Amino acid sequence: MDKICLSVDIGSKNIVIANKESQVILNEPSVVATANVNSKYSYVACGAEATKSMQNIEPIKNGSICNVEAFVFMMKSFINRLAPRKFLKNYTSVNVSVSCGLTNIEKRVIEDAFYKAGVTEVVIIESPLSVKAINSDKAMFLINIGADNTEIALVSDDGIINGCSIDVGGSDIDEAIFDYVGDKYRLVVNQLYCEDIKLGLASLEPNNLSTIVVKGDKVTSSTPNEVKLTATELKPLVQGVINKIIEVAASIMMMIPKSYQYIVEQNGIYLAGGTSKLPGIAEYFKDNLFVDVKIIDEPDLVVAQGGSKFFYDNGKLARMLNIDNLN
Repeated sequence: MDKICLSVDIGSKNIVIANKESQVILNEPSVVATANVNSKYSYVACGAEATKSMQNIEPIKNGSICNVEAFVFMMKSFINRLAPRKFLKNYTSVNVSVSCGLTNIEKRVIEDAFYKAGVTEVVIIESPLSVKAINSDKAMFLINIGADNTEIALVSDDGIINGCSIDVGGSDIDEAIFDYVGDKYRLVVNQLYCEDIKLGLASLEPNNLSTIVVKGDKVTSSTPNEVKLTATELKPLVQGVINKIIEVAASIMMMIPKSYQYIVEQNGIYLAGGTSKLPGIAEYFKDNLFVDVKIIDEPDLVVAQGGSKFFYDNGKLARMLNIDNLN
């Protein structure tokens, strides 16, 4: 029987899909475009193509599905694009990595949505377990900073020892930039543009003197205007968000069992997620948590890549999920 295996990382901003060999074969925005077709409300595009539309839906919020129909349309479109239709008629197995903060009901909604999208077999995996699958340490302390939420967990080959998910992420920096530019410069900018500002200027480095010109509309007259922003003035905004993560991480570290404390002290903390690409972030965490900090290679792709590893070791996945067997 023909079988295709896909590892899917469910993100609020992006969907990342890797094949069985851990090669990323799709990384696109989690967006669905809508249109009125023959007097009927319809979904017409998804991913990068949908971002060109003025009418679109984000079917995922804080790692959970908030619009099932749009999500099913999106995943069916992505999977049909990646897998020849003859495979879909036979057998499609999907490992889906989700936030460790989701409830069982939220996980079931995701599982059911994939079946509606035409998948034959679905296994729901908490994201920290997928990251651990590519790490050989006995245990790892992981901070995975996504767009809408951050997962903080101590993970071993037996599963998550301590951990939580908080509703703080890279999007909070975008919102802080939007508010700052509006309050200080009386300038209204597109909220999507704020992410570009973050990627181009936000930094936790101590002496970053970078600047960029930001364009928008005056609050008072709606006429075009532009201002010069500096990395120095944005730094407190970034710190405000990251400090919330550090505060929770410090609390989780205090709950680490004694049998794992030495491992964490020796190996340090691992950062993953797109926000871990911020300049100076590793040093900032180290200065505040007093342990070494390492940024995982390809931090925004590692969850999907790690989820693929379980296709080769169902026994390991069964142990992590604390179930007797996994077909």
